[in-house]
Amino acid sequence: MNTPAPHADFSDASIGTIAVVGLGLLGGSVAKAVRENAGDAGIRVIGCARREETRQNAIENRVVDSVTADPVDAASQADLVLIATPVDRIADYVIEIAKQCPGVLITDVGSTKFQIVEAVNRVPEAAARFVAAHPIAGSEKTGLDHACGKLFRDKPIVITESGHEAPGAVDIVTRFWESTGGRIVHLSPRRHDDLLAISSHMPHLMSSLVANQLPAEAIPMVGTGWLDTTRIAAGDEGMWTAIVSENREAILDTLEQTAVRLADLIHIVRTGDDASLTKFLRDAREKRESAPSTRTDT
Repeated sequence: MNTPAPHADFSDASIGTIAVVGLGLLGGSVAKAVRENAGDAGIRVIGCARREETRQNAIENRVVDSVTADPVDAASQADLVLIATPVDRIADYVIEIAKQCPGVLITDVGSTKFQIVEAVNRVPEAAARFVAAHPIAGSEKTGLDHACGKLFRDKPIVITESGHEAPGAVDIVTRFWESTGGRIVHLSPRRHDDLLAISSHMPHLMSSLVANQLPAEAIPMVGTGWLDTTRIAAGDEGMWTAIVSENREAILDTLEQTAVRLADLIHIVRTGDDASLTKFLRDAREKRESAPSTRTDT
C-alpha cells in the first residue's frame, strides 16, 4: 500500500502485510486466521508482543512471519494494523501509530467502543484511518496458546464507524474481517456498548457474583449447573476491570435494571407465585433456545 496523501483515499488499497499488536487469544487467533486463509495471496503477518516468551512462542509455532516488541516498528512495515490489547490502551496505540506511520489503516478487537472512538476522533489523522471493530468471539481462556484460526467463523464482528474514516477505509477493513470467516454487523459505537453491556459485560459480573457467593465447604459439591454458570468468571480480572472502566455508564444502567428484575424474582419466590415463576423460567428457556448455537463469548 502506498503512503497516502494527507486526505487519504483507500478505495483502491490492498493488504499485503498485517501487523498484530498484542498476541493474546484474539490477536493470535487473527494472526492464525490470516495465515490459514491467505492462500495464494501470501499476506505477511508481523507480530508484536511485550514478553519475550510470547514472541518466541509466536515464531516457533509459525503464528507470525516475524515479531518485534515495538508496536511502531511493526506498524511501519504493515498496510493494516490490528490492535489487540486491553481496551484501556487501544486509543493510545491507535493515535501513536497513526502519527508515526501515516500510510497504514488501523482496526482493533476491543469489546468497548464509544470511549475509544471518541478519543481517536480528537486526532483527525488517526480518526481518518481507524475503523473500530469488535469480533464477538473468545473464551475465558487467555493467551497465545489458546489462539485458534477458526475462532471467528460464523461469529458476529461488529464494525462501529465514527463517520470520520477516509474513503475506502471501512470497505477494506470490512473485507479483511470477512476474510477471517466472521459475519459483519454495523452499529454505532454507543449502541454497541449499550448492547454489549447487557449481552456480555453484565453477565460476566453476574457470573463472578455467583462464583463469589459459593462458600468454601460447597466447592467439592458443585455440579455442571454451577460450572456452566460461572465459566466466564474464569476470565482475566485485569482485562475485565478495564472493560468495566471503559463502559461503566452502560454497565451500571444494566446492573440497576437487573436489580429491579431480581427484586421482582424475590417477590415471586417469597409469595409462592408459582405461575409467575413458571412463566419466568419458560421465557428464559425460550430466549436461550433462540440464541445462536455457536458460542460467541466476549
